[in-house]
Amino acid sequence: MRGRILTILMSGVLCISMVACTKSSNQTKKNDEVGVEFKHPDKWKSKQKNLDGYIEVPKENITSNMVISFIPYETMDKAKQLDKEADKIPETDKAKLEEASKEIMDLTKEFKEICNIVLIDKSKSEGEIQKSLFSKFENKDLLGKEENLEWYLLYNDKPDTNGLSEKSKKDYEECFGEIAKFKSTIKTFKPISDKEKFEKIKKLEFKTKTLEGEEIDSSILKDNKLTMVNIWGTYCSPCIGEMPDIQNLYEEFKGEKVDVIGIVIDTPDKENEELAKKILSKQGVEFTNIIPNEGLKNTVLKDVSAVPMTFFVDSQGNIIGDFIQGTRDKEEYKKEIQDRLKNIE
Repeated sequence: MRGRILTILMSGVLCISMVACTKSSNQTKKNDEVGVEFKHPDKWKSKQKNLDGYIEVPKENITSNMVISFIPYETMDKAKQLDKEADKIPETDKAKLEEASKEIMDLTKEFKEICNIVLIDKSKSEGEIQKSLFSKFENKDLLGKEENLEWYLLYNDKPDTNGLSEKSKKDYEECFGEIAKFKSTIKTFKPISDKEKFEKIKKLEFKTKTLEGEEIDSSILKDNKLTMVNIWGTYCSPCIGEMPDIQNLYEEFKGEKVDVIGIVIDTPDKENEELAKKILSKQGVEFTNIIPNEGLKNTVLKDVSAVPMTFFVDSQGNIIGDFIQGTRDKEEYKKEIQDRLKNIE
């Protein structure tokens, strides 16, 4: 399992874009959504399995909040133990599997923050979320300005090592001590919105295989008025966390000619395919999940910088409405489905 935090907890690889950080010989990372480019300090590279990065959904005047955290060794050990226990639960016992999944997901609360990169829209009034977030940090360094946008690096003077083992404390302090080096590499630029990136994609077409190895192509779309397509990765805990809600929607809308398809972005890869099957089983997912071929990678997946990413197509594969970045709860997705059904009826 390559030292992952197993099936449901986030991967221990610091890939801020959550999918495919831009890689080059100098290890520069770029995220179009946040509008930042940076390099990892050497000590971060050596502690990759302990580092986690994710981007929160926009709220109020906060356009994006990139959170970089340290994963304690003891948290990893807890995840491994919980995962072993979950393996003993019968696949038919959905309630226990969901409970086990939540227990593992709750371990993310033990992650220790290193710093945040926050993008603020100054054309909007300062909201309570920004006030609350900024109040947590002693340092709020301005990284850059462009038009109505401002980027800030948020961090504290000292790391919070409460509750950590000596090993975790030592490595967390080392990573925390690299914030200044990290800051010196950060460059900002005007973000490229999902709408801008994906507006040129008008249709979903594919001919590939399901996770079970069955041939499948986009002709299956004609059997339904609307199909919800959810792009996810085996390393992405937010993706996995929203699966029960998506499965519930799949069951609820079956009778209304609405289908759901998952695209596992970090496949084809034998190990990831097996991991994906395990995740789907534990989350009680019954809708079809497919392995992307070159056609999908060169179209809808080409500009995906973060997962989960969700979009909707009609019976002809035409994309209906905008792409949705990040997670949503059941009721939010339900409204998205209902709105799109109105547009095609």
